[in-house]
Amino acid sequence: MNRLIKTFLFACMIFCAACSQRQAASIASEQPSAAGIPFVSLRNYFFKNGFLPPANPKITSAEEFSNLFGMATTMGPEGKPTAVDFNRQFVVAIVLPVTNLSTEITPVRIEEHNDSLFYFYDVAVGAPQSFSIQPVALIALDRRYAEWPLVLINQQSTDHNAAIDSYLSEQIANHYSAGEYSVPVKDVVAVDASDSTDIRVWGDFWVYNYKQSGDTLKFVSGGSHPGLMHVCKFGDYFYVSAFDQVADGSGYQPSAKKIFGRYFETFSRHTADAGKREALRADELRAFVRQHGLKVTMYQDYGWPAKSLQ
Repeated sequence: MNRLIKTFLFACMIFCAACSQRQAASIASEQPSAAGIPFVSLRNYFFKNGFLPPANPKITSAEEFSNLFGMATTMGPEGKPTAVDFNRQFVVAIVLPVTNLSTEITPVRIEEHNDSLFYFYDVAVGAPQSFSIQPVALIALDRRYAEWPLVLINQQSTDHNAAIDSYLSEQIANHYSAGEYSVPVKDVVAVDASDSTDIRVWGDFWVYNYKQSGDTLKFVSGGSHPGLMHVCKFGDYFYVSAFDQVADGSGYQPSAKKIFGRYFETFSRHTADAGKREALRADELRAFVRQHGLKVTMYQDYGWPAKSLQ
C-alpha cells in the first residue's frame, strides 16, 4: 500500500514536538511542579464530520473554532456549551481518531517549564460500542500563553514504545480515512536509549485503520512512515519530540540513507522482508483484539483473502 505523506502532517509533527534539540538537555532532568497553569475544560462540543483535526492544536480565533466544532446543547443546568472569549482566551484541542471503543480524554494539568507549556492528559479506553465516536477534549487557557510552545503528554506513555504508539495513533492515524479501530505497528531497526533527553528509535512505523465486519477486521486505510523517532522523558512520562521521516518518491533512498546512517542496510533488509512485516502486524492485531475484547478471528486487506488471527 502507498504511504500517505502530506505537508500539513509534517507541520503537526513539528509543532507538537515536545522539545527542540537545544532545549532537551535543560528540561529533561526537571520534574513537573505541583502548581499548574489554570485552564477551563469546555463542555458540550463535538468535532464536525468531514474535517481533518487541526494541524496546530492551539485554536486562537472564534472563526476557526466554529469551523471545526459544533455545539451539543442538552437539558439541565450544565447543558449549554461552555463559552469561550477569544479576546482573553485560546483553545487547545485534542481530537483522536474515530473509534468504536468507549474512550474518554481527561485533561490533568498544564505545567510551565523553560517558556513552554507541558499539557498532561489521560486517555481511558473501555469496551467496544455499537456506534462510532470521535473523542475530543477541549480546554481554554489565558491568551497570554497563546504563543508559547506546547507539549502534549499522554500519561499512558510510560516508556518510549508507548509514546511512539500514542504518536502514531493520535497524530498520524487521524489523517487517513476513518475506521473503527486504529492499530499502530512498529518494525524497529535500532534503538539508542543512552540519553533520556533524546531516545532515538529508527524503524518503519505503520498505521492500520480497520472496520469490523462479523468476525473480521477489514482494512480501511493506513500506510508506512519510515524514519527516526526522537523520544523525550519528562518526569514519569515519555513523548515524541520530533520525527525525521523518510521522503517520498525520488527522495526516498537519499533521505533514508541520511536518516538511517549506519543502520541503512539493516533497514533495507527489514523493508524487503514482507513475511516478517506481516507477522508483526498479525502479532499486534492479536494483542489489540485481546486487549479490547473484540470478537474477531480474522483480518483482511482489500482484494485479498482473509487471514486467521488464531
